[in-house]
Amino acid sequence: MGAQIFLHNLLQRFYANTRIGGVPEISGREFGIGEFGKKISSRHLSFCSADALNAFLREKAPFYISCSAARYSLPVARPMDAKGLIGADLIYEFDADEIMTSCKTSHDSWKCSSCGAGGKGRLLECPQCGRGAQVEEWVCPECLGETKRLTLRLIKVMERDFGFSQGLSVNFSGSKGFHVHVRSDAVQGFSKAGRLELLDYITGTNLSLAPLGFSFPRGSGLCPKRGAAKGWARVLLEGVEEAFSQNDAGALAVMANVPYRNAEKLLKEKRAIMNGMERGILLGMNGIRAEKIWKPLLLSVADLQKLPVDRQTSTDIYKIIRVPDTIHGSTGLQAKTVSLQELSSFDPLKECVVMGGEEVLVKNALAPRFYLNGKWFGPYNNDSLSLPEYAAFYLLARHKAEVA
Repeated sequence: MGAQIFLHNLLQRFYANTRIGGVPEISGREFGIGEFGKKISSRHLSFCSADALNAFLREKAPFYISCSAARYSLPVARPMDAKGLIGADLIYEFDADEIMTSCKTSHDSWKCSSCGAGGKGRLLECPQCGRGAQVEEWVCPECLGETKRLTLRLIKVMERDFGFSQGLSVNFSGSKGFHVHVRSDAVQGFSKAGRLELLDYITGTNLSLAPLGFSFPRGSGLCPKRGAAKGWARVLLEGVEEAFSQNDAGALAVMANVPYRNAEKLLKEKRAIMNGMERGILLGMNGIRAEKIWKPLLLSVADLQKLPVDRQTSTDIYKIIRVPDTIHGSTGLQAKTVSLQELSSFDPLKECVVMGGEEVLVKNALAPRFYLNGKWFGPYNNDSLSLPEYAAFYLLARHKAEVA
């Protein structure tokens, strides 16, 4: 039995026993499906109800199924302008491969198609010949944990800065990250320009200190009072407080661009500095203007707080994205919906494993050490072995093993 048939049988079994119901106002959405090795092979589909969608999934069991953030009067019409746009959700996407975590040196690898050089880690340019390198990406609990942390921060921004608590939901992507959906009525009519403006706020694009209330007249420093600060001003002041709370003179010296000895002096004056921020004052040091310390420190905090959201997903009204709770055909993992209350403790590489544990013989397995269902597997170097269904799916779908 070939890999495609084997995996398709597992998908059929899943959809025969699982009802998918996470698409609100389903009749107005455009859907697209993908086949083995191709995420979108057909789109401009629609379903009149969740029952119709589930009947389709049971019969066809596609490797991928996505739906639009937008709602249309005629979702099957072509071209896009003929669909009749009614409104569109906001969708924000975080992927672990866009977040530079240290674990990438252990599970990612690169190879140059020009000179054949290769190695561990994520190099986009070959150090031998200078040509572009191809990167093979994997995920682990560390990089997905960082992705989740950023997702939680985004949700906090959505709720605290924009009041988008209603209609807010999140699901694992099924592969490398998380999707945040904002479905409240307030966002449905946002234009592409409006979505871009909102995204620029979230990502801190073109952030400037003066409009936020930070100024440096005659060598002194002024800021919004810490208890009354809003938006990015509040984020920056909270970030400064966090930087001081670490009591790490080396890190503070780098952030404020001052010598180590000056960072030590700043830490000794931490209480006075915090009290000054309460009153809207940024205290300097003897012989050093406040601006020389605070501008680099505040901009360093801003860089740490910017959220690396996928820009195309966030601004493209017509984009289709994975249907929550369906299977990602490249991993066999469920794109599981997670409550906002449970997200902080959520382990996607364990809780999204929905394929069975029956042993499957595979050959030519080639993979770094990877984690699934609370267990570590590999590394494998063209090995023949027995794996549980969920781990076999994970490798077979990535073309990193063959059915024995």
